[in-house]
Amino acid sequence: MTLDDKQREMLSRALELTRDDEINCDQFASQLAAYVDGNIGDSEALALLDHHSEICPECAEELQILRRALD
Repeated sequence: MTLDDKQREMLSRALELTRDDEINCDQFASQLAAYVDGNIGDSEALALLDHHSEICPECAEELQILRRALD
């Protein structure tokens, strides 16, 4: 498989941001409403949600859509 420059850059960024403790998209989605409402009291859980929204374009988009809908 050959990657173009953009794909290599995206892969490199993802690898740089990878952590040992991460959540997946399903876990993010299940906590999305509480995250947007500011009802995540556990600082570790909040950090995991923040991190996932930074590295996952699909979940970041869902987050933005929900925030816009609520504004």
